[in-house]
Amino acid sequence: MAITLWKKRDPFEGLTGFFDDFDWFDNTFSIPGTEGVWNPSVDIEHLEGTYRLIADLPGVKKEDLHVELHDGLLTLKGVKEANHQEKNKNYHMTERSWGCFERSFRVPKGITEKEITASFHDGVLEITIPTPKTEKPKEIDIKID
Repeated sequence: MAITLWKKRDPFEGLTGFFDDFDWFDNTFSIPGTEGVWNPSVDIEHLEGTYRLIADLPGVKKEDLHVELHDGLLTLKGVKEANHQEKNKNYHMTERSWGCFERSFRVPKGITEKEITASFHDGVLEITIPTPKTEKPKEIDIKID
């Protein structure tokens, strides 16, 4: 009777190096169903007395941008039009995003749309939201008999 050395094998052994051949794609592949959808980058900073939300929206026109406040939720909506003029080109890679976007952020309780300001210059949206005024606790004198 012969004794055979058993070696545990990885069932995906043949596939581990498969994607190494695609390094020039930088391993970024389009996920089906996400074409035409993008999420703009947003920074939120807390300054004294305010929050400042800054969104990078390159290529978005002012008339295609909507900001709304509803039930304490600040929502940014918009559309960035695709600028692909020629549909028959053979692209090796496209990284520029386009399409519809929607981002929502919870604002502090008690803030109304009248207190929020927004400006849009050179593809950058800046929204200023005041921090809510906190009430100081009231002291009550208790007399002990």
